[in-house]
Amino acid sequence: MKGSPSINNLRLRQLTNWVFLRKAGGRNRRRVIPAHAVFPEVWELERQFPELKAEVDALLAGRSIPTYDSFDPQRAAQVSEEWKLYYAYMFGNTNELAKKDCATLLSFAQQTPRVVNAFISVLEPGVTLPPHEDPYAGILRYHLGIRIPERNTPRIRLADEYYQWKEGEGVVLDVSLEHEVINESDEPRVVVIIDFRRPMGPLAGLLNRFCLWRKQKYAPQFVEASKYDVMH
Repeated sequence: MKGSPSINNLRLRQLTNWVFLRKAGGRNRRRVIPAHAVFPEVWELERQFPELKAEVDALLAGRSIPTYDSFDPQRAAQVSEEWKLYYAYMFGNTNELAKKDCATLLSFAQQTPRVVNAFISVLEPGVTLPPHEDPYAGILRYHLGIRIPERNTPRIRLADEYYQWKEGEGVVLDVSLEHEVINESDEPRVVVIIDFRRPMGPLAGLLNRFCLWRKQKYAPQFVEASKYDVMH
């Protein structure tokens, strides 16, 4: 482990976040955002939803997904050690197994310049995420519902707004705001998550690219942990 991209370099993150959030509208920035308003590229992925869902279903049937503490134990202790994640792509690094496991997601990530990370998120029945904020404000987070329980449907709160996932529906969330996931269902909640660079002016955008470039050193620990199949 090289450390935690969510915890290291606190002073630098505080400075850059101040710049990014000023450009994003400060406290008045949108919380739950229609996906195509800020991330129109994702039309292509949504068009392939049947293929994407089939790949994710096959992956979950054949592989046990690692928990967050396998990737980043420091941050997992703050958020959840039971949250399960499979990284296909992180900071420009490719999980080679994803070429077979989830080729549709990986191909979209590799061919879309603004994409930073692409992964599959699994919350088992009753697993919730307590109130927290993403420590880096240079990204927005796209969610696409893959398996969403119909009974006690899980939902996410961002500041004072709520969003309830729907299968096949995409949304963009500003996770730099305090958010929590309420999951009282008795089935797994599965979503595809794509982090992409927050739209900003040219100077802030250049700073964002530089900061994300610095984070590349953390990518191997996430990609390698995703390859580990605890079922075998």
